[in-house]
Amino acid sequence: MSCIKPPEPEKVRKLKEESFIREGKGRLRVVIESEEERIETTMNGSLKSIDEMAEMLGVDPKNGKIEAVVDGVKVTAERGRLEMEFENGDRLRVEKV
Repeated sequence: MSCIKPPEPEKVRKLKEESFIREGKGRLRVVIESEEERIETTMNGSLKSIDEMAEMLGVDPKNGKIEAVVDGVKVTAERGRLEMEFENGDRLRVEKV
């Protein structure tokens, strides 16, 4: 018996955690890269605005972009695109399709 359970989107929607992604119209491509592995998928939704993301991170956007290191995570964002690079080298990219 596998200990990995398939995702249950109906449960995820009820989470109260803040997210860079909002429900709504649009499609996003999500890419996760770890060492030599790469996972890519698409989902419905849109990225929050740069100002909203900056407020969540506690940083000031410059020229409509975010380039900051927050809790050891390098965050780069511009309209329609978000990239995060973690201390262990893993990367997360979310972009408008």
